[in-house]
Amino acid sequence: MSDEYRESQRARIADSALRVFALKGFQKTSMADIIADSGMSAGAIYAYFPGKADIIAEVAGRVLGTRIASIERLAGRETLPAPSDLIRTILSGLRDELGNPSIVLQVWGEAVNDRQLRPLANEAFGRLLNAFRLYLAAWQQTAHNLQPAAADALAREQAPLLLSACQGYLVQLALLDDFDSDFYLDRVVANLPH
Repeated sequence: MSDEYRESQRARIADSALRVFALKGFQKTSMADIIADSGMSAGAIYAYFPGKADIIAEVAGRVLGTRIASIERLAGRETLPAPSDLIRTILSGLRDELGNPSIVLQVWGEAVNDRQLRPLANEAFGRLLNAFRLYLAAWQQTAHNLQPAAADALAREQAPLLLSACQGYLVQLALLDDFDSDFYLDRVVANLPH
């Protein structure tokens, strides 16, 4: 069995899990639900993932990897977009990829008490925070002609603001029936560093 085949099977399972999580929620989704959606045998699923938490870790890693790749892609441009544009790109990409971003909130809730998910959540937030910091440092250097040390110091202060803006968006999108995501993004954009 090739590495490519193994990866495609893992992706197939993760995609199935994501669909079922979006429909039923994390708590109500069973391994049997994921198996049924994937069309694979139970043995095949368990050969790749020992349990639901392992599948969640895979899905979270993929989603996070995509967001970090977006940040890195924007950071590679000759002219860096403002942090407000970065936030729009991250959040709209997340909404498009997941369809139901409340899944993220469900995973956070599980991570509070789950010994397997909590370190993953910590790692995810740490990686995203670092990606924001690196982006902001580069942006401060190009947009405001700051020296690298000063740009990095300012980026360390501003990166938690970007992370919080993303977290706040996801919480409100998941919980507030009348949440106006465009208004939220417009206000966040207006108040982020430019």
